[in-house]
Amino acid sequence: MRSDEEPHLNLPRMKRREFLVLAATLPAAMQTLASTKPERSAEFLETIVKEGTVPGAALVASRRGSVRTKKAVGTCCKLDNRQARLTLDTLHPLYSFSKLVTGTVVAIAKTEGKLDYSDLVSKHIPEFTGGGKDTITIRHCLTHSAGLAKVPSKPVHDAAGWNQALQDLCAATVEWEPGSRTAYHGWSGAFLAGECVRRVNGGMPWAELCRVKLFAPLRAKSLSYDLPADNADAAIVPQPKAEKPLPKSAEVAFGYAGQPGAGCFGTLGDALMVLHFHLQEGVWKSKRLISRDILHEMHTVQYAKEITAARAAGEKPKHEPWGLGPLLRGNGPACDAHKWFGFYDQTSSGIFGHAGIDTLIGVADLKTRVAFVFATTDSPKPADKTVLVRNKVTDLVFAELA
Repeated sequence: MRSDEEPHLNLPRMKRREFLVLAATLPAAMQTLASTKPERSAEFLETIVKEGTVPGAALVASRRGSVRTKKAVGTCCKLDNRQARLTLDTLHPLYSFSKLVTGTVVAIAKTEGKLDYSDLVSKHIPEFTGGGKDTITIRHCLTHSAGLAKVPSKPVHDAAGWNQALQDLCAATVEWEPGSRTAYHGWSGAFLAGECVRRVNGGMPWAELCRVKLFAPLRAKSLSYDLPADNADAAIVPQPKAEKPLPKSAEVAFGYAGQPGAGCFGTLGDALMVLHFHLQEGVWKSKRLISRDILHEMHTVQYAKEITAARAAGEKPKHEPWGLGPLLRGNGPACDAHKWFGFYDQTSSGIFGHAGIDTLIGVADLKTRVAFVFATTDSPKPADKTVLVRNKVTDLVFAELA
């Protein structure tokens, strides 16, 4: 029986022949645009650039592994040029879409038997104790319920910065009882989950670990947590104000690089591969990297009982429908977070995704196997257009492809 109380999402059960064909052909399909006429979603990108809402926008959308829309319009800001041409090869800062990437790497570590979602963080980071932190689990870290939402972030693109950030978290005091509610953790939860994965993998640097465990198997060559090179085709987002000089180096422009919760970079096409990896139930090129049960758990609303109980009592839930990394649409009414993540108007319980500040969203549906990544090269102006633009793109893509 399906109801608001049921937290599980049904992963699609493909016929074996269909699945093997999709798994074998997807990487090639990612490089080929289906021969269809321009769709309204692509035309919408041209509209928001022409109207001045954003200087540039890009979209890559697909269904069942076949790319149907690839579009880049307008300009982006780079270290040497405020109005460089935006292309599909441009590297975008993925910001908090990185949390979905991190959650995927954690799921790989769990599949390998190296950790569990219920593990205390202190099991893997013994110095992470005191201040109410002793009950924090990896599950809390991935669901924004650890109670460490306001700890200031630090640059972590080198070993010294990473170690200092870890020390700050070990010295922090919880802001609420872990698990009692959710509130967005910009960097701390994903960082702690990432450090646990590092510890069970011999202390391998985070960027290298993600490359070995996820990016290389997906052949997503552009995805990286490393600081981009000064001459990289990387967009500075949001763009510096016109009266301010351009940053003199990538370190200044991309100081958040390396953060498990915010510091991944890549093309939209390679970011789309991460979504397709989920739609293929954790299998890529006929090799299973995440077990079906673990992927199912990752796509389960973790606080479904608490959300349902609050609604039954006529109260606003203290928890949001987080999976173990992505935000999930779930079976209940849409919440405010769904607006910001761009799928407020969609009703399929299989929808999941993540936003990256106000400039990027990645959304997919386990049921229809539609997926897309959409990015702008600056914050939409005026600011209240962000939610409207995101949800409009989502609605157009799903109307065209679902």
